[in-house]
Amino acid sequence: MADALTGTEFKKQLRAGSPKMGLFVNSHSPTVAEQLAHSGYDWLLVDTQHGPMNYEKLSAMLSGISNGGAKSLVRVGGYDDRPGIQQALDLGADGVLVPTSTPPRKPATPSVAPSTPPSARARCTFRSAA
Repeated sequence: MADALTGTEFKKQLRAGSPKMGLFVNSHSPTVAEQLAHSGYDWLLVDTQHGPMNYEKLSAMLSGISNGGAKSLVRVGGYDDRPGIQQALDLGADGVLVPTSTPPRKPATPSVAPSTPPSARARCTFRSAA
């Protein structure tokens, strides 16, 4: 395995158009996370939004990913999950994914419109910790 890239080098390569391969990790297993990190992936995203995940498990997963040389991202509960965002970064995540869902426009009458329109567009934006 090559030496792990610094965050600055990783972002520089992304901006230059260099493709980066990675996976969403939903296993909640530090062992699986570390094995995947040693498998040559550039980044691994730990999903804490779907399913139970305590901070001790997240810490172990981030440590395993770091040991394997991949960049670690954490998907948090949402834009209002400030404790989750802070904890992920405090535990050593290289970045967080904050999911958002933006409907095309606000319904005129909530009584006849579903709470989440089928035409809603899901978006996500990657931001680094640095």
